[in-house]
Amino acid sequence: MKTKAANRSLRSGRLIFGLAALLILPLMLGCSSDQLPTHPVIGTIQFSDGTHPMFGDIEFYNSQHKINARGKIERDGSFTVGTYTDNDGAVEGKHQIIALQVSGDYLTEKLSDSIKHDHGDLINSSYFDYRTSGLECEIVQGDNQVNLTVRKNPRQTNEGMPKR
Repeated sequence: MKTKAANRSLRSGRLIFGLAALLILPLMLGCSSDQLPTHPVIGTIQFSDGTHPMFGDIEFYNSQHKINARGKIERDGSFTVGTYTDNDGAVEGKHQIIALQVSGDYLTEKLSDSIKHDHGDLINSSYFDYRTSGLECEIVQGDNQVNLTVRKNPRQTNEGMPKR
């Protein structure tokens, strides 16, 4: 048979557990997330002649929040970007954009002449740096479509490979 003191102790323990649960539950549910909301971004990148780069990476930078969104350039020139996860979009506001490709000697060294890979035309290296790319866009709430036009690398051969 339980004593009155034991019953009071049990009720006090339950009360403390209940209060602790009420205080901890909002933290467990993520109510205090410090992630900024993102908005879907899809886009295309093309050269001035209407053809498009067939590979590479695209990166958006929002200087207000000091945060990047990144994505892969697909073979058809399309891309989507993600900030916290793949394809979750970019934060609202003005973004500078760069388009990156592994190019130059890397492709020449890694691909033998006997293997014919179609990597298409290469992007001019001025688009690899935020200070020289000149590409930018404004991301708004909701869906965003970003279409970019870039110049080709002038050192490229007719076969699509960089000159040595």
